[in-house]
Amino acid sequence: MPEFFGRRNYLILFGLIFISMVILTVHFREGQDGPIHRAQRLVLAATAPLQAAVTTALTPVGDGWDYLAHFGELKRENKELQKEVSALKSELFARHGLEAENDRLRKLIDFKQKQKYGTIAANVIGMPENNWWSSIIVDRGLSAGVKHNMPVIAGGGLVGQVSDASSRVSKVVLLNDAQSGVSVQVQRTGEVGVIKGQLKDKRLVLQYISRDSDIKNGDIIVTSGLGGIFPRDLYVGMVAKVRQSVYSLYKIVEVEPPIDFSHIEEVLILQYDPGVSITEGN
Repeated sequence: MPEFFGRRNYLILFGLIFISMVILTVHFREGQDGPIHRAQRLVLAATAPLQAAVTTALTPVGDGWDYLAHFGELKRENKELQKEVSALKSELFARHGLEAENDRLRKLIDFKQKQKYGTIAANVIGMPENNWWSSIIVDRGLSAGVKHNMPVIAGGGLVGQVSDASSRVSKVVLLNDAQSGVSVQVQRTGEVGVIKGQLKDKRLVLQYISRDSDIKNGDIIVTSGLGGIFPRDLYVGMVAKVRQSVYSLYKIVEVEPPIDFSHIEEVLILQYDPGVSITEGN
């Protein structure tokens, strides 16, 4: 019996080899339209979707393994990039701060060179409590020559007046104080009005400009010199908005000051002593 099965296996093996040889011979000799080629294409078409599905399913797995293999390296690169970004931001902020400071100081120097009055440079060191930026404290006082009511300059224009002074520090009331009032004129037309402060807005209000006035956006506003509170022709601001009131004899005029009152850092105190306060009579 074992001998029979041994012969049978040999016969099957030789038969398979013979059939394979026949198929290979026919495959090489027949054309592309032969039966074996057609059968081969049918098998390929039938198994292609399965192969695509397997490839699609295994691709994320391969990518995942690749990501895990390089995770440590990616994490280190990310930290290095974050450090570089942080350093660049710090450098940018520092450069921007220096440029802003240079611009402020340049305006103060330009103003100083054009004035016939002496000036005292001072830094803002604080503000009184609950004043909503209507006054500031500077680091120069009586010992440096500061006197009550002297004009204070920042951003190339008038921003306030010394309201109180001790030996080493002074308090400056700003133009945006609701109690302040400065006589000014429209440089182009010569019309005279009064600049008033309004704490709820960064802009100043120009009052007593006739409804028939030709005032318009972009007009320059300067001190008039009337009353002797300030020298004539100090820059106060630029007209930013003009409105007509139906029920008033005057136009509503908003003026953009030379600097944001909440960002004053350096000032020049003009050595001009009028002996009168901008809050008197208001």
